[in-house]
Amino acid sequence: MDNWRSKYANGRKGICDFGLNYDFYFKWLTNKVISCLVIRGAPDSINDTYIKTHLILDGNIVVTDFGDDIYGCIGSLGGEPDEYYIPHSFIIANPILGSKTVYWRDFKDHKQNGVLISNTAIDSLGCGLFGGGLYDLIHQTATLLADNIISINCAQINGRVTAFFTADSESQAVAGENVLKTMYAGAPYKVLRQDIVEKININPIAQTGHAQTITQLVELHNYIIANFFQSIGIRSNNIMKKERLITDEIESQDDFVQLSILEILSSWQRGFDEVNRLYGTDISVELNPVLVREIADEFSGESETSTEAPSEAVESVSNEPVSDTNEATESDTEQSEQSDDMVEETEEESPSDVIEEAEEVVEEIVDIINDTVEEDEVSEDVENA
Repeated sequence: MDNWRSKYANGRKGICDFGLNYDFYFKWLTNKVISCLVIRGAPDSINDTYIKTHLILDGNIVVTDFGDDIYGCIGSLGGEPDEYYIPHSFIIANPILGSKTVYWRDFKDHKQNGVLISNTAIDSLGCGLFGGGLYDLIHQTATLLADNIISINCAQINGRVTAFFTADSESQAVAGENVLKTMYAGAPYKVLRQDIVEKININPIAQTGHAQTITQLVELHNYIIANFFQSIGIRSNNIMKKERLITDEIESQDDFVQLSILEILSSWQRGFDEVNRLYGTDISVELNPVLVREIADEFSGESETSTEAPSEAVESVSNEPVSDTNEATESDTEQSEQSDDMVEETEEESPSDVIEEAEEVVEEIVDIINDTVEEDEVSEDVENA
């Protein structure tokens, strides 16, 4: 049986394999998205990681009962469509639980016996025109990252080749190669016959572009990852700029950040609220606390504060030489006060305060979602009456 070294490291001719890198980045990106959302209060029969994975990749999953327990199951939308061509049932074929046609809404003579949870609103249509969930985005990003890693690997290998050596005969080539091996091994010198030295020619290879190529590929790699997180609603710097960013450049990255992750969160929560009403559970979904602080800043407008003055103040104070006479100008005093204020603001906010504020924001988001769902129910009851 082949070990991991013979399986992955041999037969590649020193170049990274696309398939192996694609598999890694696809799993890595999927796991990053899954870690953004946390399911609370699910019964033991429901595997929350399984549900999150298929919601992200497939776009929908159904929760229904088998016996006395409820399960989250994959399957396919089907059955008779309504006037908007939306299917009314979900077909399950589970090897352990068995097959079942789940009616995720009342339709004609069929009563609801399960709940369809969708990643976003478009995923519940089931019209077959689009791929489900975020599969296409993850596939696209994993492909770009795998290709870019191969490009970086090729640039590294090409950068190691500094020159080609030519000789007139095989014996001269062997002699020259032995000398090079000895010198690369650490020998400070080697004596050769004059006729061999005259027959060996060195052809240098230009190296000016390799360092720049690797730098550009590394920047592209970081940009691809940042653009992926921006696409799902998580702020990430995708500006590959060496200088300090100004406020307008930071705000320009937030144009399409504020919707995606909250849209996914609200869609999941609506589904779990329906599960709670149908089966008497208490399941909820919330953002990972690490991300809540970021969203709280977006809602409160704190992210729009300038990042220029504090950093400049600290730099000017730290770089200013100390005067022997202990005399300071008014500008130095103002800069020192700004630096002190910045330190005081930083010390005031402890990790516990951040977590407490994060929990409050999550509760506010859930309350908004619940209020929206309740208003929809009231309007539906009035229409039915």
